[in-house]
Amino acid sequence: MLVLQRSVGAGFHARVSRLRRQSVCDVGSVCLKQAIIFKLHWILVVADWNDQQYLELTQSLSVWTSAFSFSLQSEMGNGLSEQTPILSSFPSFQSLHIVILGLDCAGKTTVLYRLQFNEFVNTVPTKGFNTEKIRVTLGNSKAVTFHFWDVGGQEKLRPLWKSYTRCTDGIIFVVDSVDVERMEEAKTELHKITRISENQGVPVLLIANKQDLRNCLSLSEVEKLLALSEISSSTPWHLQPTCAIIGDGLREGLEKLYEMIIKRRKMLKQQKKKR
Repeated sequence: MLVLQRSVGAGFHARVSRLRRQSVCDVGSVCLKQAIIFKLHWILVVADWNDQQYLELTQSLSVWTSAFSFSLQSEMGNGLSEQTPILSSFPSFQSLHIVILGLDCAGKTTVLYRLQFNEFVNTVPTKGFNTEKIRVTLGNSKAVTFHFWDVGGQEKLRPLWKSYTRCTDGIIFVVDSVDVERMEEAKTELHKITRISENQGVPVLLIANKQDLRNCLSLSEVEKLLALSEISSSTPWHLQPTCAIIGDGLREGLEKLYEMIIKRRKMLKQQKKKR
């Protein structure tokens, strides 16, 4: 569990790089705040909470992460462009809790920050997690707030995935469409996480990333290698071709995920009324 206490994600590194140019004092303040956030989440992961306690702690953590979010300044070409994170002004319980999973180097963090800043952000492998609250305007002009949790995909971190998916509204599973050799490994992890009892029925958006490369697998090949037909009929899923670097397909994928979430909520509401 030390990795969750010691490690930080690419988003934090980017923010610290920017603040380092301002003052050492500011960086120390950010490090302290980030340490508090990671300590809270470490407690959340290892503790045996019931669902209500888990949701309350998750909401508290959401407030902390939103309060301590900083704008990220990244280099684009020969100039500098400063972007302000699109954070929601809604209460945390009104945002959709989405977990981004997948093998390491599949492009999960690239997906996250492409959605947040609408530009490519150079990332490093996530050794813990990144969390961002992003308000996205979907095709019907409806603004939806997503609270994303991008979790590291290294083998030693995968046993922790089930702690992040607890009480989640949806799962995004990112696959490297070029990495044929690890497709079987991705399949194993995908089916493992969807078969957990608490995840039964949770909508899954499968992102076939790097579809811009010539040697990528086709969607039908990805579907076959991941054995998507074997996923439980109670778990809705959608396979979306994307290129996270330029953002192609990401918004369309989110629209599908949102539709599946809303459909599931209506179904659960109807089932509750019948009881």
